[in-house]
Amino acid sequence: MTLHLLSVLALGLMCGSELNVAAFAHPMLNRQPLGVHVRMRASLAALFGRVMPFWMAGSTLLNLLLLLPLEHLNDSAWRFAAVAFTIQVFAVVLSLVGPVPINNRIAKWTPDSLAEDWQVQEHRWDQYHWIRTAGLIVAFAVLVLSVRAR
Repeated sequence: MTLHLLSVLALGLMCGSELNVAAFAHPMLNRQPLGVHVRMRASLAALFGRVMPFWMAGSTLLNLLLLLPLEHLNDSAWRFAAVAFTIQVFAVVLSLVGPVPINNRIAKWTPDSLAEDWQVQEHRWDQYHWIRTAGLIVAFAVLVLSVRAR
């Protein structure tokens, strides 16, 4: 049961962080003067670029461990955990092909070195991020159902 709760906690905290960025941090940054906006967006991109690979991989690994026989989940709990794991894997793959390359570019931006299409890149990153966040929230809800089904 401890592994199950750790999995829920790790995914839940990540969902909260991702939702904060999507719903609050980036919209607030979009209302700032360009110099502040670019510096903060680059700083956040650099920070999350270092942290999120470990957090996403760790959370997904915890969920994978739930699927092993050592956790002794009943059929319903196992199925819910498997669905949550599958969504998390899709979120990781989406991250690698969508927002991560854009994030790596944003992390290097300064007010003097903006790409010509910087607003398009930010908008594209935000769109990928909302899709990923929605998927992770669904995975979290399904993982909570797994605990309940246990």
